[in-house]
Amino acid sequence: MQNILYILSGISDVSLIVLIFLWGFDYARKEKPKHNHHFGLWTLATLALTVVLMFAAGAGK
Repeated sequence: MQNILYILSGISDVSLIVLIFLWGFDYARKEKPKHNHHFGLWTLATLALTVVLMFAAGAGK
């Protein structure tokens, strides 16, 4: 069970890195249409998920 939590935490880490880059690219675009992608919200949600999974796996011991 602990290994599964570590794997899920790693997957959420990778998605967190991807979402941070997408959020930055979306923010830095020259044309400023309405931002409908909500990359910032998904980034914060993935960060919270990563922290929860790491503590559930016992990484904070």
